Amino acid sequence: MAVKKIHPALIGSIIAVLMVATLLAGYNQSLLSAETAQLLAYGLYTLGVGATLLLHGGPSNGFGTNFSAGFRCFIVITLIMVVFTYVFNALHPETAQQAAELYSVSLQNAKNRTPDEIEKEVKLFRDGFATMVVSRSIFGYLVFGAVVTAVGSVLQMLRKS
Repeated sequence: MAVKKIHPALIGSIIAVLMVATLLAGYNQSLLSAETAQLLAYGLYTLGVGATLLLHGGPSNGFGTNFSAGFRCFIVITLIMVVFTYVFNALHPETAQQAAELYSVSLQNAKNRTPDEIEKEVKLFRDGFATMVVSRSIFGYLVFGAVVTAVGSVLQMLRKS
């Protein structure tokens, strides 16, 4: 009897839910620090893509087939994490306010802008904060997933059958 393989998108969904739980634990600092939670989330991401490649890839499949399996996993993770990032920032506007305050302090310390210029820049920063965070999230998760998948795909091809 053949073992039924878990679809890469399902693996991605499970990993993304675990990543969200980890990041929320870090945000609340209930079990983890924020930095530890971030590292664990990326570790889970790597684990998910790796598991997908082990289940669906192989040395004889070639790079494209291996990468395709990993892609189906990491694209689902990216989608879920971007939605999470958007919703989280929408529910926590204080995050944008705190970041804007830190930005204001750094501009004041630079001493190369007038108070009016600082006020305008901080307002633009605060207003565009959610878009910036979501954009960085999309880019970061896509690049990380692509790199892990590419490296994993090459390693799969080098593996002895």
